[in-house]
Amino acid sequence: MGNEKTNGSTILKNELAMRIHRNFPAHLKKDINTVVDIIFFAMSEALTEGRRIEIRGFGSFSLHKQKGREFVNPKTKKYTICPPNYRIIFKPGKWLNNLASAGPFSE
Repeated sequence: MGNEKTNGSTILKNELAMRIHRNFPAHLKKDINTVVDIIFFAMSEALTEGRRIEIRGFGSFSLHKQKGREFVNPKTKKYTICPPNYRIIFKPGKWLNNLASAGPFSE
């Protein structure tokens, strides 16, 4: 696809901005990059405040607290405590789930 750089099958943030620019060529690339940065910043900020993010059809992001645990390292036999922390959970929406169930496809 031209000069788009991807890391294997990963879509990088810059490629996302380039795809948006292809659909909206009247807007400057730097403005689209700024909008993408603002969206990701707003999502990060919402999650750090403990808020849930829902994008209809696509999915939702939320924080779930993970309990702390105690374990013995089998290699060193040392007793270790893993403190409680938070995990970001993504639950795909119906549309994305149906799309992913169909398997990989090309554009």
